[in-house]
Amino acid sequence: MEKNRTGRRYLSGVVWDVYLYILTSSEPVGVREIGRGLNLSSPSLAQYHVNHLLEMKLIAQTKDGRYIAEEKSKLEALRNFVLLRGTLISRMIIYGAFTLGLTLFYIIIWRLEFNFRDLFVLAIGIISTCIFFYEAYSQHRGIKAGVQQV
Repeated sequence: MEKNRTGRRYLSGVVWDVYLYILTSSEPVGVREIGRGLNLSSPSLAQYHVNHLLEMKLIAQTKDGRYIAEEKSKLEALRNFVLLRGTLISRMIIYGAFTLGLTLFYIIIWRLEFNFRDLFVLAIGIISTCIFFYEAYSQHRGIKAGVQQV
């Protein structure tokens, strides 16, 4: 966790990895599980990073001492993602799959004559699908390496 000159907090490095680990866990996790899951050198190091997340109110502690992500504290970086069964999925993948499905539906159902309309629809469908999937790839890459503002 870092602060810039304006006093805003940023999640980066191991703290960000710990937050993503807790967020994508299907059930509450303990400090030892976090340490093992992220290959941290000791449970006390995991606890150190968990304490930062608790201080920022991004996670909460359950009665049995395990940790869960706070639902109401969505970070700006995660607004373009949907959490599905412990996996962060970019909304762009959903949009890309939808346009791919429409394009395939057009190809299968419509009798292609390869006139201007068919070529235009195919071009728009293929280009938009590629753009959506590329954006999803960029978002997933960025979430692993980026610094996130809290």
